[in-house]
Amino acid sequence: MRRWPGSLHARLRAANCREAVAPHTSSGTRENCVTPAYISLARLLVWRQIGRFGSDENRILEAMIRRSRREQEMHPGATPRWVDMLFSALVVYVITVSVWMLCGLGGPQITHYVALVSDLPAALASVIIAAATAHHSARGPLRSAWIALATAQAVYLVGAAIGTASWLLGQDPFPGPADIFYCAFYPVLAAAALAFIRAYAVRVAWVQLSLDATIFVVGFGAFFWFLVIRPAAASSGVDFLKQALSVAYLGLDCVLLLMLGVLLITGSGSAGGRRVPALVLLGFASTFLGDILWSLAKVRGYYLPGGFQDVLYLACYVPLAAAAREQWLASSAPARAPSQRADAVARSLPYAAMLAAFLVLVYLARGDVAGPATVMTMVVFSLTLLLMVRQSVAWRGAALVRERQAARLVEDRYASLIANAADVIMIVGADGTLRFASPATERTLGLKPEAIIGRNLAELWAGEDAEKLRMFLAEVAATATGTVGPVELRHERGPQRCVLESVGSNLTQDPAVQGLALNFRDISERKALEEQLRQLAFHDPLTLLANRNLFRDRVQHALIIAHRGQSSVAVMFLDLDNFKNANDSLGHDAGDRLLQAVAQRIVKTTRSSDTVARLGGDEFAVLVEGIGSQRDVERLADVLIDTLNLPHVFEGIEVQVTASVGVALSTAEASAEALLSNADIAMYHAKAAGKNRYVTFQPQMQDMLQERLRLEADIGRALAQQEFFLEYQPIVDLDNRSLLGVEALVRWRHPEAGVLMPARFIHVLEECGQIMKLGRWVLRQACRDFCAWRTGIAGSAGLRLAVNISGRHLQHGDLVQDVAQALHESGLEPHNLVIELTETTTMYNTDANLERFHRVKALGVRLAIDDFGTGYSSLSYLHRFPIDILKIDRSFVSRLTNSDNGPELARAVITLGETLGLETVAEGIELEPQVVALLALGCIAGQGFLFAPAESLEQLSRSPFVARRNALWSGTAGREDLATRGWFKPPRAVRRRAGAA
Repeated sequence: MRRWPGSLHARLRAANCREAVAPHTSSGTRENCVTPAYISLARLLVWRQIGRFGSDENRILEAMIRRSRREQEMHPGATPRWVDMLFSALVVYVITVSVWMLCGLGGPQITHYVALVSDLPAALASVIIAAATAHHSARGPLRSAWIALATAQAVYLVGAAIGTASWLLGQDPFPGPADIFYCAFYPVLAAAALAFIRAYAVRVAWVQLSLDATIFVVGFGAFFWFLVIRPAAASSGVDFLKQALSVAYLGLDCVLLLMLGVLLITGSGSAGGRRVPALVLLGFASTFLGDILWSLAKVRGYYLPGGFQDVLYLACYVPLAAAAREQWLASSAPARAPSQRADAVARSLPYAAMLAAFLVLVYLARGDVAGPATVMTMVVFSLTLLLMVRQSVAWRGAALVRERQAARLVEDRYASLIANAADVIMIVGADGTLRFASPATERTLGLKPEAIIGRNLAELWAGEDAEKLRMFLAEVAATATGTVGPVELRHERGPQRCVLESVGSNLTQDPAVQGLALNFRDISERKALEEQLRQLAFHDPLTLLANRNLFRDRVQHALIIAHRGQSSVAVMFLDLDNFKNANDSLGHDAGDRLLQAVAQRIVKTTRSSDTVARLGGDEFAVLVEGIGSQRDVERLADVLIDTLNLPHVFEGIEVQVTASVGVALSTAEASAEALLSNADIAMYHAKAAGKNRYVTFQPQMQDMLQERLRLEADIGRALAQQEFFLEYQPIVDLDNRSLLGVEALVRWRHPEAGVLMPARFIHVLEECGQIMKLGRWVLRQACRDFCAWRTGIAGSAGLRLAVNISGRHLQHGDLVQDVAQALHESGLEPHNLVIELTETTTMYNTDANLERFHRVKALGVRLAIDDFGTGYSSLSYLHRFPIDILKIDRSFVSRLTNSDNGPELARAVITLGETLGLETVAEGIELEPQVVALLALGCIAGQGFLFAPAESLEQLSRSPFVARRNALWSGTAGREDLATRGWFKPPRAVRRRAGAA
């Protein structure tokens, strides 16, 4: 776009003048309109902000473009060194030989021979350079054109070599074999010209090109015909073949010159612009002029080598080689815009063709210059020239108008961009005085632009960042180039506070700006979103407590401070007990409200300096800093447990939850991860110990955890390699010490740890989900072993087998199918199989368990509650459940001899069993007085170490209990007594039930 001198500067001065005059207008206000004076500012600011606030890909692309431009400027396209050297040698050679021939150095004979052989080296060098250019060019019409041009020069070189040899042999080569190659030279060169036109005329105005080409061909065609070809053909007294060849050469030269002229008109948008066609045209124009002189000399018989025509022949190779070299440079270097001089030359060719036609007309009418026809022809031609000049002037004026309109359109576009930009754009003087403010100032800052022009920007800034703004302006003023920022500034707009991202550039040296260009973008929404994301990243969305990430960071920071001050910190993990029951029964919405209520109670119970977090689900954590002693932390844990035990009321429903708390105290070498892990381990020990309590971490707990992890890893191998085995503890008649049944107990023969008791691995199996597989194996194996073993015992049909079943197996496995399959495979009578479950398992999810118990009971097996009295059984549930046997827990049995109220507690359980019609079996009998007390209370069946530990069935076969049973069975009275007492009921209960019947 053309830049009009002084226009922007003048408009800027006009804008400043309007601002200075505005206070004296009738309205009393000053305008702050966007004028074209700020177009330079708009270009700098808009594009700079687009680059700054755009994507990373845009910035990377811009950097790549700048780097590419620098590399192109530092390393422009270059030809190989040998091409430059060959071209330089060619130029020196042509100049030297031309001077030799024109000066006649060495005499006529030397000049004669120099002229004969001078073409060959120059032609060879030109062919080599053209061939190299063709090889270097990309595939396409341009490469084909250079191949054809190199071929044409090679053909001409062969013809010149034959002609030189004929002259050296004393023979006139015209006409001769050399003319065959000369004639072949023209079609090959024509093909090259057509290929050039095709390569260059990819994007041209074809209508204009056709008109220009027609004018050029007709004008210069008439010139060549009337002034060159026709006079040569009219010569008489010359050999016909020589005359025909001479005329043909001239005619073909004219045709090729016309084609190359059209090529010159066409080649503006190609690599190399019009320089390459102009050099090719210049080279062959020299050849054409040489041909004219040669033809005249040959036809008239005075030609001798060494004349001016030979200098023209020799000189033509320099432009041709220069064209090839220019094409190489143009294809290697970035494309350059065509020069105005080259365009002017190309546009002047049609006018030159008209002038040539007029010269022909004048030449033909030279005998009748004063005639009316000649005069009118000159008048018409003069008017045509004037009309063409007028059109050129009008075209130039229209071009200027279009250029001004384009400039105005660009100015208006940039002015509209500034006026409607969402960002605030300002021009500030070096002293902070505001000289321009865009309309976005009122929308963003709440300040009217016309009211703040001329005032100090830092003084107008509302908020605590005014001093920060002054420092920012000082930094912008001190930075000569580049952009300063972004800098975040807070601005108070009434009750609202917005955050602005600011960048600035020092444009004091730009005459259109002469100040500091500032750009302010409102990022309040982005900052609010960042704060929300930060809140979500470090806080629990339900309770608004710290989440795991923030809690871990707080623990790490507290440990650093504690290590410096020689103090301690503590971490407590809280897990709500049986929260899933409340969540499932009340619904998830009530469960969420319950978690929120628990979080509020924890926060109110702890100190304000403590950090409370929700780790996920029903797990909470408390960071206690600055503790005095371990007892202080344990006291806080007690308070938390008591506070959480208080009931919650939701929609009239009272809900009570308890918590298991793990406490871990920091040590000098403990890390944050270790402290959190210790608290987690302690919390799981609290759950394992019975829940609703706290446990302080002890170092041995870590060893227990490691053991548990090893067991988890070994369970799969143990099941696959049958490392589990069964032992059986006898259940005996407390009165006559005969065998009544056995209880199957599983053991694990670990290859490293030895034989493990169930207490060490059952809970691991339950948490790993392998307890159903083990329970299924225990059922099948126990039934098979028992059926095979009892065949050698008297009254085997009256012996019972008791098998313990995990609560997980009942709730999540298909216990009914597993029991049925075990009975079917072993052949055991269903009424001789006792399924034992703990009291806690029985009472969990009672409705669902009741349905499962009825399905198991339908198989005909007996159901027993193990460890009765240690849970929270309800009498109504005991009455509803199809229970057959109550197994009195060992804690009640041990109190029979070491507690005053021991007999009463055991009597209550036995009496409850009699009342509900249930059998009772005592567990953990270790002393004879306990046997006496149980018999006195009416319990006749029991098991314990007093009689025998768990052992194999083979060992049990040799026990006195089996022998006692066999002895009693041999007598009729004993057999009746065994049959009566074989169901773990005392005789009076049996008689009572029979009497009731």
